Amino acid sequence: MPRFAVTHELSTREIHGVRALCDGCDPARPCDEHARGASLWVVTRGAFELRDASGRHVLDPMHALVMPAGHPFVIRHPAGPDTCVAFHGPLIERIAERGPRIAAIAPGHVARLAAHVAAFARGEGDELALGELLVELAADEPAHRDREVADAIEHVLRLAYAEPLSLGELADRAGYSLFHTCRVFRATTGQTLHGFRRELRLRHALARIVDGDEPLIQIAAVTGFANQSHLTNLFRARFGITPGRARTRDGLRQLATA
Repeated sequence: MPRFAVTHELSTREIHGVRALCDGCDPARPCDEHARGASLWVVTRGAFELRDASGRHVLDPMHALVMPAGHPFVIRHPAGPDTCVAFHGPLIERIAERGPRIAAIAPGHVARLAAHVAAFARGEGDELALGELLVELAADEPAHRDREVADAIEHVLRLAYAEPLSLGELADRAGYSLFHTCRVFRATTGQTLHGFRRELRLRHALARIVDGDEPLIQIAAVTGFANQSHLTNLFRARFGITPGRARTRDGLRQLATA
């Protein structure tokens, strides 16, 4: 059987992910396997062949694979070793409720996924952003425009901007499906869920920074950032100055023109 070496791992309340290197050594006679739990795979290097009831498929960096629990399949490695990022957990169970599928993905998806894995390794991972990306990877339906849905999602985010809401929790609070939550919000507002929440957090942080002398480390904590440096980096990228400078006369003058 092929052997796997795990090089990276991340865990949130709804998502468990691993980056695994497969040596590509197949047994002489392939055997049926069954997915023990729902999974979503993205190949980041190499390719492998998967056979199931729907036929024979090649999995490579151009596609994402979704398999529900118990789904039977056979994998072969005619192209040799490969590297995959595999995700499991409650969010993936919900994604897989719509059945097995292979979805085409854009080049930017793999880059965004790598950025998320790196962010979690630094302790700055965003569970909502990762969940949003995984749903996007697995999507196979057109976008819908629905202002009522977007308003409900926005309402939840505005009230819970500092909470570490996962995508599943957000969808449940808004009362819509995972796919509807992601697709409708972006199609209607032109923003991603995590981008909208990041702006909310930064605006709340800005108001607290210029309103008094509350310690920056405390502001970072109460507005939903991983730590003070996380706040500083995002604040500088958004407003062009550091939080500390924002409290100076020159900083306030610069912010006034933003």
